[in-house]
Amino acid sequence: MNRALRLLYAYVVAACTSGSDGSPRPLPAPPAVRMTQIGPGVSLEVLDWGGRGPPLVFLAGLGNTAHVFDDFAPQFTDSFHVVGITRRGFGASAGSPAPSELDTLAADIAAVLDTFGLGPVVLVGHSIAGEEMTRFAELHAPRCAGLIYLDAAYDRSGVDTLASRQPPAPDPQVRASDTASLASWRALYPRVMGIDQPESEIRATARFDTVGRYLGRITADSLTARVTSGSRVARYDRVDCRGLAIYAVPDSVADVIPYYKELDAAGRAQGESLLRFVQAVVADSRGRIAGFPQNTVVDLHGGNHFIFLQRPGEVARAMRAFLSSASSPRRP
Repeated sequence: MNRALRLLYAYVVAACTSGSDGSPRPLPAPPAVRMTQIGPGVSLEVLDWGGRGPPLVFLAGLGNTAHVFDDFAPQFTDSFHVVGITRRGFGASAGSPAPSELDTLAADIAAVLDTFGLGPVVLVGHSIAGEEMTRFAELHAPRCAGLIYLDAAYDRSGVDTLASRQPPAPDPQVRASDTASLASWRALYPRVMGIDQPESEIRATARFDTVGRYLGRITADSLTARVTSGSRVARYDRVDCRGLAIYAVPDSVADVIPYYKELDAAGRAQGESLLRFVQAVVADSRGRIAGFPQNTVVDLHGGNHFIFLQRPGEVARAMRAFLSSASSPRRP
C-alpha cells in the first residue's frame, strides 16, 4: 500500500460494536455467496444478503472483502436487494494481476450488475472504494441511482505529494500470543484498529494453520499496492449522481491511532503530527465534496475510519434519510 493510503485510508479509531444506544445487535444470517466469472481468469465473489427492492451494492475498502459488511449491510434488506462485491485479487475473488487503473474496477462492477440483471443501483463504498464508485458513476451515469461514501470521498489528486513529507503512524506492538489463534488475532483488532471486524471478514482475509495460528494475509502487499498504482484518480466534478458523503472526523490522536497510549514520547509526537495531517486532508476533501449541489455531507466527530462498524446506528440513519429523500438537486 502506498504511503498516502496508509495515512488516509488506514487510520482508525476507538471501537463500539453495539448500536448507538448501547444495545446489542442481533447477528444477521450469513449471505449467499456466488462466484461470478466476468472474464478469463477473473471471478468475483458476490455476496447476496437478500431483500426486495432497488439494488444496494456494497464495495469494500482496500485490503478488505465484502464480508466486512456482514454485520452491517443486512439491516437494509427491508427495503433493498442488498449485494456486496469483493474486489478482484482479494479474498476469494480471483484476478491477476490486480488492476492499476480505475476503469478496470469500474468495468468489474458493471459486469457483476449485468450478470445479476440489476438496474440502476446505489453504490455504498468504504475508503478507497470511493475511487471506483465515482469512476463508475462517470462512465455509467444512467446506471447510478446514488453514491454513499463511508469515509471514502477524498480528493487524492495532490495527496501523494503531501504524504511524502508526513511520517506514517508508528507500528503497534504485536506479541506472539496475539497470533496464537483466531480468537486472539480477532481480539487484537479493537486494540490496534479500534474496531471489531466480523469473524467472516477475518477468515476471508487471513490465513491460519491447522491449529489456528495466524500465518499472514491472503492477499500479498505487492498485489494490494497495485490497486493504488494507477495515475487516474476520481473526478468528482464529472459526476452528477446524487451522493451522501459520511466523514469520520478525528478530534484526538487516539481517534487516529487507537494504541496511542502505548507509544513512547517520540511515537506520540509522530502521532500528533499525523493527526494534524489527517484533519487537514479531511477538511479539504470535505469542503470540495460539499461544494457540489448534488452531495449531502454528514460529519461524525471522533469517528473511526471504519465508521459503519464503530457507529452503525448513526451511519444507518444517515443512509436511510438519504435513500428515502426525494431527488436531490443536480448541477445545471
